[in-house]
Amino acid sequence: MREILLVAKREMRQVIATKGFWIMLAAVPIALAISGFASNQLAPERTTAYSVVDESGRYAPLLETQMQASFRQATLRELSEYAEKWELQHVDPEAPWANRQAWLNPAEIQRFAEAGGAEAAVALLEPELDEDTPPFEIEDPYYTEVALPDGVAIPAVGEEVGERLRSVLEDDITVDDRRLPYGAILHIPANFGQPGAQARIFTNGRSNASLIRNMREILSASVRQDAFAAQGIAPDTAIALQTMQAPVSVIEPPPGEGRSLVATRSLVPIALVYLLLITAVTTGSMMLQGVVEERSNKLFESVLACIKPDTLMQGKLLGLGAIGLIIVLTWAGTGLVAALYFEGFAAEVLRPSLEALDDPLLILAMIIYFLGGYVVLAMVFLAVGAISESMQDAQSYLTPVIFLIMIPVVIVMQAALKGPDEPVALILSWIPLYTPFAMLARLGSGVATWEIIGTIVLLIAFIWLELKLLGNIFRASLLNDGKPTWKRIFSWMGSKDSAG
Repeated sequence: MREILLVAKREMRQVIATKGFWIMLAAVPIALAISGFASNQLAPERTTAYSVVDESGRYAPLLETQMQASFRQATLRELSEYAEKWELQHVDPEAPWANRQAWLNPAEIQRFAEAGGAEAAVALLEPELDEDTPPFEIEDPYYTEVALPDGVAIPAVGEEVGERLRSVLEDDITVDDRRLPYGAILHIPANFGQPGAQARIFTNGRSNASLIRNMREILSASVRQDAFAAQGIAPDTAIALQTMQAPVSVIEPPPGEGRSLVATRSLVPIALVYLLLITAVTTGSMMLQGVVEERSNKLFESVLACIKPDTLMQGKLLGLGAIGLIIVLTWAGTGLVAALYFEGFAAEVLRPSLEALDDPLLILAMIIYFLGGYVVLAMVFLAVGAISESMQDAQSYLTPVIFLIMIPVVIVMQAALKGPDEPVALILSWIPLYTPFAMLARLGSGVATWEIIGTIVLLIAFIWLELKLLGNIFRASLLNDGKPTWKRIFSWMGSKDSAG
């Protein structure tokens, strides 16, 4: 054991002394720091500015009112989901936000507005929040109306759009010291509603589909009211007809359950799949390169005079395996700290997923699959290095090995996102080389306990077998001269002696 630890220590010192190791170690912390800064300082504005040129004088106030009502409806839905998730309906059981379906009812939306909207609701809820309940964050309005910029002329029907109009739409616009994207300019002619008259919406080609849809729906409702009035239908009756809705209720899982829970719980296990690939390939390449260089420089002869080939192999596996775990723990720890204690992309994405991982068996299984997958891939790379005379030889072996690993992993990731019982994912879960990837990808969607236990037992047995085979290859390849052939490699797997 002492010799194994000495070899492991030597391997670790060699890697730690390189600049590449420290650059790789710092890559994820730096990326998360940049992500947090970008999320807080450089995130795009969610509010879109628009202008209305209403020559009739009838529609601009209606547009503003309806835009506010649309945003209020979305806010009511988010607030009701928040109240249900954190069990806050008891604060005011009669409030619109205490009813999950209230956002579907125009009368409830109006009652929500008359009660003071989200601001009043948040003021009422805040004293009732415990330490673990985050406050409800009121979003900025999706759309805000601004005056038409100076010097902008609306072209007549059939005329080309002027340069000034194009330029203001392509640029952002300053509103109360904020730079907002300028989404659209709506022009309503004085004779709008008469045959042949049409409103026009000038845009910059950005994705403003919801803004344009809202404008069209509001103008269409006004045109229908005019049509009802022309038929002698009273305005109140016309409004009642237009707002009439079928009695439909939407039955959804509680917030944080259903498919949303599956997606949330799957995030960390799937992230571990990518982390496993990155770290295993990185440290595996270090193992491969180290073995090939020592073999080509004839250093193994000196080393093997002091220790056995098995000891050398185990020491390399332990030392470079420890380097890989240092990298993983640093990256994962940084992500955990960012998710729990800082705001930004990592917190928004990782925090809900970490909170959803409340099953001890699931957490234990994730750790076992990750460590098992790491050991499996590390030994594959070490075996490639052992049979390679040079880096050129190693590359020729390594390319098919990478494809053998990567292609099924990509397939199983796509299959697992559809569901945990997809045939491809099920089959690959019981092929030991792919078990860690397939099971990590499936864990968040729900996997039977017997399947978790069975695949873990299979993975452990495969690691034991792989270690035996790798020992045979390592011993035979180092003690034999001549270029390895596939026939010799397969013969080495089943032999403990050095005969070639």
